[in-house]
Amino acid sequence: DFSDNIDLYRQHISLEPEAPYVVEDCRPAPSWPQAGRVEFRDFTLPYREDLPPALDGINLTINPGEKIGIVGRTGAGKSTLVKSLFRLVHGTTSGTIMIDGQDIGAMGVGDLRPRLGIIPQESTMFPGSFKRNLDPLQEHSIEDMWAALIKSGIAPKLFSLCRVLMRMRRVIVLDEATADVDLETDRHMQQLIRSEFSDRTVLTIAHRLETIMSSDRIIVMDDGRIAEIGSPQELIDAGGHFAGLVKANDFGA
Repeated sequence: DFSDNIDLYRQHISLEPEAPYVVEDCRPAPSWPQAGRVEFRDFTLPYREDLPPALDGINLTINPGEKIGIVGRTGAGKSTLVKSLFRLVHGTTSGTIMIDGQDIGAMGVGDLRPRLGIIPQESTMFPGSFKRNLDPLQEHSIEDMWAALIKSGIAPKLFSLCRVLMRMRRVIVLDEATADVDLETDRHMQQLIRSEFSDRTVLTIAHRLETIMSSDRIIVMDDGRIAEIGSPQELIDAGGHFAGLVKANDFGA
């Protein structure tokens, strides 16, 4: 009714505006990013004035080609950390995020988001053909599409993986991508990631510890901060948060 429409209108006008799609005087080179080096420099994201920051003073350097696993309890800041790479978070941030020397906060989201790869927990299928779903901008050949489909197993759950296999971005995020798949499919995905993304920078938010035990480094998030960082074995030996998770899950390193 009329009151519902008024409420909906109020919700729409109260939405924070999207960041600029293109910033003409801060456009990256067509080949950016080439290496995949990611740097958080004292990056802070407020949540609300009456609450602690969602991310609090993050300082982190991820080297090109490094595989990073991210763990932490619900609300610890895992998803916010990777969403910040895509500028999908709202609020006035401080500090910077750099990818291959470019401040991503200064560029338009139209120059940022298409240059990164993401495999989310849920694969979204839009109306239309497989070809339209895989390659909406018509940038790839039929042969490329079939190769990606065959590698991924042509399963609906792996459709997002197939998209990333085709585009092969330098920085790739897996946001609990294997949470809703069985163990066999999870292992298939991990094998593909190790073989196909061996020279790519990959950040994985883990649903299963097994998914990240082969990572170069593990980040343990807690209350918007990096509580621990190191190789899986280093963190197990340290006997801290991550070691507790491993013990609780009865998972041997």
